[in-house]
Amino acid sequence: MSLAEAAASLKMSPRQIEAVEAEDYSRLSGATFIRGFIRNYAKLLKIDAAQVIAALEARTALPAAELSAPADSGVRMPSGADRQGKGTVAATLFALTLLGIAVALYFNVVDLGALLKPYSDVPAVLKPSSEQTQIVQPLAQPLAAVVPAPLAEAPAAVPAAPPASRPGARQLVFSFDADSWVEIRDATGRTIFSQMNPKGTTQVVEGRSPFQLVVGNASYVRLQYNDQPVDLGPHTRVEVARLTLE
Repeated sequence: MSLAEAAASLKMSPRQIEAVEAEDYSRLSGATFIRGFIRNYAKLLKIDAAQVIAALEARTALPAAELSAPADSGVRMPSGADRQGKGTVAATLFALTLLGIAVALYFNVVDLGALLKPYSDVPAVLKPSSEQTQIVQPLAQPLAAVVPAPLAEAPAAVPAAPPASRPGARQLVFSFDADSWVEIRDATGRTIFSQMNPKGTTQVVEGRSPFQLVVGNASYVRLQYNDQPVDLGPHTRVEVARLTLE
């Protein structure tokens, strides 16, 4: 395999491949990017990436990424005097506002009860537990109202099971063992799901097939389609799986 072929397969430049081959890590952009380059290179060559990374860290001090502004960027940096002046003006305006409110309340100019009433009528928002399964509906459909169930003593909680599919809809269940980006298009070509999914979460997506899927970090994603497991391995290239489910 030539350097150009390796670079094309890894979506890297030949200069970066040459730097990895020569162990000249000063030409690359920090330790995190170097580990990523070498891990993907090892997978392309069907080498155990974990052993290569371990050997790399044991024998080489990787450079840290440096962020520095250009010597002459044409942007004037704020001085301490500017910040102090702005802070004084803001503090003065804030003090005058508080003084005006205090005077208005003292002379009964403002009805404090009337001002606070709109906020007292707002119902509390229930946030779902992070352990619950998140249900994602197609973007064009309205969200169903969430009605909290009455509190009652119950036995120990069990993991939530994905709900039954709606008539005529197909269901995809994703389980993430690492952070992963997923994008899904339905039979109309419309994007019904597109987001980064944290490690340890589960996503349930419903829609009309066929589905076009793009799954990042695919080796750490488990997929079930209509209660049947789907092997992403044959559809994965450089950690990105692209496939169509009928």
